[in-house]
Amino acid sequence: MSKFQKVLIVTFSINADHQDIVLGMHAALNGKGLADSYALCSSDLKVHVSDNSKIWQVNCPEKPGVCKRTFDIITLIKILKRIRKEQFDIIFFETLHVWNLPIMLLKSKRVKTFQMIHDIIPHTGDKQEKSVILMNKAVCRLADNIVICNKKYGNVLTDSYNVELSRIKTYRLWRSFPEYTEPCYSKKILFFGRINAYKGVDKLYEIIKKCPDIQFDVVGRVDINSEQLVEKIKELPNVAVTDRYVTNEELENFFIGCDWTVLPYNSATQSGVIIDAYRYGKPIIAFDVGAISEQVIESKTGFLVSPDDVEGFSEKLRNAAAMNKEDYDSMSKAAYEFGLKNYSVECAAKGFAEMLE
Repeated sequence: MSKFQKVLIVTFSINADHQDIVLGMHAALNGKGLADSYALCSSDLKVHVSDNSKIWQVNCPEKPGVCKRTFDIITLIKILKRIRKEQFDIIFFETLHVWNLPIMLLKSKRVKTFQMIHDIIPHTGDKQEKSVILMNKAVCRLADNIVICNKKYGNVLTDSYNVELSRIKTYRLWRSFPEYTEPCYSKKILFFGRINAYKGVDKLYEIIKKCPDIQFDVVGRVDINSEQLVEKIKELPNVAVTDRYVTNEELENFFIGCDWTVLPYNSATQSGVIIDAYRYGKPIIAFDVGAISEQVIESKTGFLVSPDDVEGFSEKLRNAAAMNKEDYDSMSKAAYEFGLKNYSVECAAKGFAEMLE
């Protein structure tokens, strides 16, 4: 891509991981001379930026659905005016948000739009399932290109959303990677992220019970449908539950402080939690669902277990917790190096620019 190509990367999410994805790529494109990049994001910024001269921060609805602030027409008009004034070649939307739609509808026809969809198949039982389907349909109709993060579900876009193959782009997730963190050998196991039914909270409860000699940290905001199960998990003696959103610093401390990250999911597309684990050199134990197998290299960066096999998962976890230092160090470094090569923004920037071109 010519460095004169002008790109706007957008997320209205208030979550630190999505902001890191957008602002990290924004900085990498400029730093490597791959594009003239700008970023548009929420004023509720959770990540540090060293240069914000090309970062627009706006007061926007926190939720991607419809709420009172959705109808802040004045702010929307200001955004649209500035977009037209800057004459971008490309607008890349990293997350779904209701404000993406008027921008797609009212931007100049010469501007090409890309929409990344993280959940092509909304998770059954999630309270946002219907709204995600509606948003997916809307952006698939309005965006020039749809970007997905795995190779497995491209057919869903064509079959369920009538997206032509020529409009589908596949590109992996990316994050900013710190230097390798030496293991702390805490023997702790981490379950991290929003605690929903599809994340296998029922199976997590059974796994914790089957591993009484292992200490677990369960961290994340609890979905209303999972509250009763989480209360039961809190009663177990070998678990500490932090049932809220955590800061970036807390996230870092939880991952550095564990030895393994577990994903006992009932369903998945791809997982950002795996990338966070790799950023801190933590191997994975996960049920082999969705496209998780594209992210975990069996016996090298973690272990995959047949779906729903709680006993097999528990046995694998007990063996992992008892792994000797030499073998664990090897897996920890392999997890970090695999993540750095495949998911770091530094390595992803060139391919991302080529995809836009």
